[in-house]
Amino acid sequence: MAAYTGNRHRNLPGLRGDAPGAYSSYPPAGLAGEELEEDPNSKDMRLKSRISMLKDVSISIGDEIRDQNQFLGSMGQDMEGMGNRLGATIKRFHEMWVRQGCGPFFYLTLFAIGVVVFLYLYLKMR
Repeated sequence: MAAYTGNRHRNLPGLRGDAPGAYSSYPPAGLAGEELEEDPNSKDMRLKSRISMLKDVSISIGDEIRDQNQFLGSMGQDMEGMGNRLGATIKRFHEMWVRQGCGPFFYLTLFAIGVVVFLYLYLKMR
């Protein structure tokens, strides 16, 4: 990028550098009429290629979003099924608890406390 020279119209085609804002009907120095026609066409082609590239990217983003939404929908259904199975397991555990009294719960609690104490001592001695 060119450094700012104080006259912002100096490097613009079609403007004379000695009078800011004064338009000239002559082409900029060094460019023939044929080159002036080719330059906008090449710019148009570059712009069209960039637009088509952006269009392709936006289409692929839309496809990816659609696929991800389908995946999330199926994952939500799977989680709902898992929640139903977990609820049924908890219900069966509750029924077992009611039938057998507090004996199994006492042994389960005693086992959990033993595991925690063992892990505490093991990690403390390391």
